[in-house]
Amino acid sequence: MKCLLVLPRWSETHALLPASGRPHLDLLLQTLGFTELSVRELEPDKSFDPTAVPEEYQLILAQGEAGGGGRLRRSILSNLGLSLALANDESDRLRVDGARPLHNARGEPTGFAVKRRGRLVAFAEGSLWAVREDLQSEVHQLLHEEWAGRAVRKPSDCWLVEGRVTAAEMAQFLADGEISQISLHPLPDGDTALLLPGHLGEDYKSYLRERFGERLYADRATPLEEVVGERLRAAGKRVALAESCTAGLASARLSAVPGSSAYLHVGIVAYANAAKQRQLAVSESLIAQHGAVSPEVALAMARGAVLMGDADLGVSVTGISGPDGAAPGKPVGTVFFAAFNRDGRVLEQHAVFPGGRHQVRHQASQTALHLLRRMAG
Repeated sequence: MKCLLVLPRWSETHALLPASGRPHLDLLLQTLGFTELSVRELEPDKSFDPTAVPEEYQLILAQGEAGGGGRLRRSILSNLGLSLALANDESDRLRVDGARPLHNARGEPTGFAVKRRGRLVAFAEGSLWAVREDLQSEVHQLLHEEWAGRAVRKPSDCWLVEGRVTAAEMAQFLADGEISQISLHPLPDGDTALLLPGHLGEDYKSYLRERFGERLYADRATPLEEVVGERLRAAGKRVALAESCTAGLASARLSAVPGSSAYLHVGIVAYANAAKQRQLAVSESLIAQHGAVSPEVALAMARGAVLMGDADLGVSVTGISGPDGAAPGKPVGTVFFAAFNRDGRVLEQHAVFPGGRHQVRHQASQTALHLLRRMAG
């Protein structure tokens, strides 16, 4: 089955974490059976006619700009023969006549979906990912109504595993025939998505869970910051982050989750050495002896974040995101991490990430969140 994503050009080419929720949106669609995903990028406020899309696309998803969608929404409504009306007599909120509303996590209608000629057309104001729950329900209903009795494959399971998983690694504990049933998808954040066919039995899945252990952090297409948020909220922990090369990116990702004020206590950006000393109580002699990019300084930053931020646990990031700054034994992409809690538990990690500056920073923020996940229990 084929799906067409219609996205504002800025959301995919200029944003590190696009509002549409990709690549997790792509994974969600693939689990539903949409093995072919095409993308059409539009300049802001351009029109779009879904009726002109070839019939082989069974699903059309369009995302407008945050705040309304403007001309894009009006053109979709017009070409589909839809109109706006008041939601009810007591509200000034508008709804789309003849379409189902799509709600975000707060229950606010921020989009709509309508069936036309045996396919689903959906529009979201600001973010397709924000309406994923309603959208998934609408797709399931379309599959049931329109393709009942046809050869539609059963939805897959999507597992997210920390770090890169290769076919060679899978071969260590799976037979060749079993490996061929699992699709591996490397993600831009450095992790791996595993798509497992829906017919696999629970005994087989339990075996895989045991083999991956703590590396398996989600059994659905879910951003890591949401997984971490759920764990921190359940544990009742207050978190402090100390970031150097990521410059607040990990904190920003945590704060993007609604309700994050329950666990995100403080985020400190200490880019310069003087800032590390002043804001995190990292000693000048420690930096002089080991360098700002070192496991010793990373641990001191994590401890300082907990103490200075009055938090239960802290995570630090210090590294060389490039393109300059490499030193002997510390190439561009070198990043050191540390996690520390008030009970004295410590987790440390070191990585050399591939890619350019933005890719290194994004992968580093992912690793920092993984340390928080592990510390939260």
